[in-house]
Amino acid sequence: MKKILLVILSVVVVFSAFAGEFYSKGVISGWKFAPVQVGAGIFESANLFDADSVALFSIGLAGIQQQASIISLGGMTRLENNYGIQLSAASLTDRNYGLMIGLLENCTDVNKNYGIKIGITNISGKFAKFQLLGIDFFDYLQVGFLNGHTYIDNVLQIGIFNTTSNDGVQIGLLNYNENALIKWMPLFNFSWH
Repeated sequence: MKKILLVILSVVVVFSAFAGEFYSKGVISGWKFAPVQVGAGIFESANLFDADSVALFSIGLAGIQQQASIISLGGMTRLENNYGIQLSAASLTDRNYGLMIGLLENCTDVNKNYGIKIGITNISGKFAKFQLLGIDFFDYLQVGFLNGHTYIDNVLQIGIFNTTSNDGVQIGLLNYNENALIKWMPLFNFSWH
């Protein structure tokens, strides 16, 4: 089993030199379901299967690109849909329905975190929301050191520093709410229309 995995990884690494050419195509093409997706590459992924396939298990060396995955492990991962667990140093995910854990977690679609993100840095909505050292629950509750939020109403932020441009409740050392009667407040701030 180890030899088979080593051969697969070696083939994918060789094909990563042609990552631009195989950006959406994998070494094995035409499969909509990939039991195990293996990816290599840095800026553009080179995958064992096509990037538009759905994988049960994905593992990436320097990078992996996948439409959807149940379990995803890698240095850098690019998922359209995360339905299970995603563990990576850096991840770009359009929609999260599961659990994302890593150093840099990024949900690029606005209002599409239906799960839990745990990261040193959480970014959502094309840099619309920024969170440092925290946990983001379903885009409605942030618990962290520094919380920033836009676009989504009725958010609860618990942290040292909180900022939002929407309605919601903030509990922290210093809170800024653009819609509040008093924009800057220590300990507690809120706005509700």
